[in-house]
Amino acid sequence: MEIRILQENEMPQALRIARGVFDFCLRKSISDGQLVNGFMEYASEENFRRMMQEGALTLWGAFEEGQMVAMSGMQREGHITMLYVLPVFQRRGCGKELLLAMRKYAESKYQLSYVTLNAMPAWTTSYFAKRKFKQMSMLQGMCPYISMRAKTIHEVSYETKSVSSGWIIGTSLGGLAVCAAVAIGFMICYMNGIR
Repeated sequence: MEIRILQENEMPQALRIARGVFDFCLRKSISDGQLVNGFMEYASEENFRRMMQEGALTLWGAFEEGQMVAMSGMQREGHITMLYVLPVFQRRGCGKELLLAMRKYAESKYQLSYVTLNAMPAWTTSYFAKRKFKQMSMLQGMCPYISMRAKTIHEVSYETKSVSSGWIIGTSLGGLAVCAAVAIGFMICYMNGIR
């Protein structure tokens, strides 16, 4: 699986995934028509294009064999606004890897300590809780979502250093020579009765 930031020309495909999964998996469990309309307005190509051009939104895609199978989006302030995985690719780690990528990006790009999201419908909180998101506060009334947050992840990268094959062979032979000398020394001592 490949996880990467999407280019603007890949955004329409990502939105098709988001709208399709929303319609197929979530829409029936959201009774508030205003929330559905709000999602459709937010997930419009015009809105996403504008936000991406302004640097207010970054989109990621998960790819299997070159095909986008999942997408996610995070706003500049570290608020995750989208995480959608095609049903046939669910339970394969796509969502988990996208969440990890966004948490790392929020720390490295924006120096944020936390990312946030609104788990909607509320029953999706268990999914996010398994991925180290915690409920931010107790909600009053019949709120259709639960606000959650997770710490960002500091990713450490180490510089790869090349070592010549001559150095590796020399060090290995030197180590073998020391081991052989110690073994011969023990054998001589044992044969001479010195213990």
